[in-house]
Amino acid sequence: MDLLTSIIYVVVTFIIAGFVALWLPGIEKKSEARVQQRIGPQLTSPGIYTTLKFFYKKALKPSAVMPRVYNALPIVTLIVVAALFLILMPPVMVAWGPFASIVAVVGLLKVEEVLYLFMSSFSQSLMSKTMPFPDQAKGGKHRDAKQSFLETISANRSLRLISFGSLPFYIALFIPVIMARSIDLVEIVRFQQVNGAFLFTLPGIIGSIVFFIGFLIILNSNPFAYMEGHSDVIQGPIMEYMSKSRAVYTMAHASLIFVGSCLYSTLFLGMPPFFALTPVLNISIIIPIICSIIITMAIAVTSAFAPLFTNREFYPTVIATGMIAVVGVITAVLTTVLL
Repeated sequence: MDLLTSIIYVVVTFIIAGFVALWLPGIEKKSEARVQQRIGPQLTSPGIYTTLKFFYKKALKPSAVMPRVYNALPIVTLIVVAALFLILMPPVMVAWGPFASIVAVVGLLKVEEVLYLFMSSFSQSLMSKTMPFPDQAKGGKHRDAKQSFLETISANRSLRLISFGSLPFYIALFIPVIMARSIDLVEIVRFQQVNGAFLFTLPGIIGSIVFFIGFLIILNSNPFAYMEGHSDVIQGPIMEYMSKSRAVYTMAHASLIFVGSCLYSTLFLGMPPFFALTPVLNISIIIPIICSIIITMAIAVTSAFAPLFTNREFYPTVIATGMIAVVGVITAVLTTVLL
């Protein structure tokens, strides 16, 4: 395949991915509503129509520490998610070699997580309006009472998620690495195409369970909607985004759901996302799409039934999931040694 043809196929794959990704929020909300015996929104409303609506909204200058940087963070998030999707494509895996590895995947995902911390840290306003009184949350009016901005609360929560909340997810990513004996994505895919998908092995099943739980944490989805703080009547780091910035954030979050599903399809099924005019590669783009729909519906069902976790439930769940991830790693090592 020549360079020009590869570029055309990569661009077509991006277009397909963007189209599918904007449908996923609607599938999630519709599935969640059906589980709760509600009608729910139209499939196009939460993703496609919401994005178009925000593009035509009037933009205001947020009362932030650095307004331009604050408004640019959703764009950076979308670029990071796009870069992660790019290295999952077979031509890029082959061309970039060691740069398209599990280390690059972990690094890009961590950057995406850190951006939420920046979003929370830069905004110190309420609905983009400077208040006549400090936008602070505090307890009793006793002397030396600890005070903090509402966004600072979300910043502290996002720091906890980055520090250890998503750790089990990253441990699960190394289960395919151990079984394939390589950190290169192309070698992981080749190994599964020869020996079968990791999903149908015991380490792969354990890794899939941990991957899903960890992916809920990465997405900040119920029951791990820990960063948004619904009980505080705030929406966390994204509350102050409006107009085009909000539209870009909606696109970035929807794309993250799809790219995360593509990552699972690549690591545990050996089917990376790519479109080309050959039968095998046509199937390769269909499998990640199917995975994205299944994972999105699973997220919706979990969100419909699960309560919002507090610290009392969050920490034990993360610790237990981490222990399961370690068991999966040990199982992968034993499986590799025995085989």
